[in-house]
Amino acid sequence: MTELSRQLSDPRALLEGYLDHYRAEILRVLDGFPEPEVSRVPSGWTPVALLKHLAYMERRWLVWDFAGEPVEDPYGDRDDEEAFVATESFEEIKEFYLAQCERARQVVAKRSLSDRASQIGRFQPPKEPPTLGWIMFHVLEEYMRHAGHLDIARELAGGQEAARP
Repeated sequence: MTELSRQLSDPRALLEGYLDHYRAEILRVLDGFPEPEVSRVPSGWTPVALLKHLAYMERRWLVWDFAGEPVEDPYGDRDDEEAFVATESFEEIKEFYLAQCERARQVVAKRSLSDRASQIGRFQPPKEPPTLGWIMFHVLEEYMRHAGHLDIARELAGGQEAARP
């Protein structure tokens, strides 16, 4: 996916467009990654564990926190020390990730950027729930940070930066 038009000014279109851009960017980098289940960084996380984290991050913020839908194990991407973990294959996690992205898109499509998150997930009283716009920006920020991490891991694994379209 190419970058969005520089003429775009609608906040919703920008947030949705850039979220989809980075969702695709993550998969593009991972699809050409040699052995995504193998750690290539000193901290020990694996590219596939990072993809699992992104799937759970979408689910936590948009489905559980914002929409207030009960989800099983909202922190299933972490171990007891809060490290990202994955025991599933890349293909299994990729399928789970795509399903979480689609569910998040469905949640977002029905709501306004000014709507407040539910008080079921992390924003139970007395915490003030954030708006959907704030949550989408936070999720976008997560994607941008982790896309950079994957670029570095890919460079360490293959000796070169992932090719840009």
